[in-house]
Amino acid sequence: MGSGATRVYCGAAAPIRWSLSDTDETIRQAKAANAVGRRLCGWR
Repeated sequence: MGSGATRVYCGAAAPIRWSLSDTDETIRQAKAANAVGRRLCGWR
C-alpha cells in the first residue's frame, strides 16, 4: 500500500505524544503530524 516513501515513513514514524507543559503550538504541531500518520499509516 502506498509509495515506497510512504512505507519508509510508516516504518520509522510513531505517534507524537505531548505533556501538559508543552506549548499550544507544540501540541498543534504534534496533532498535525499525527493526522498525517493516521492518513498514511492507519494510526488510530
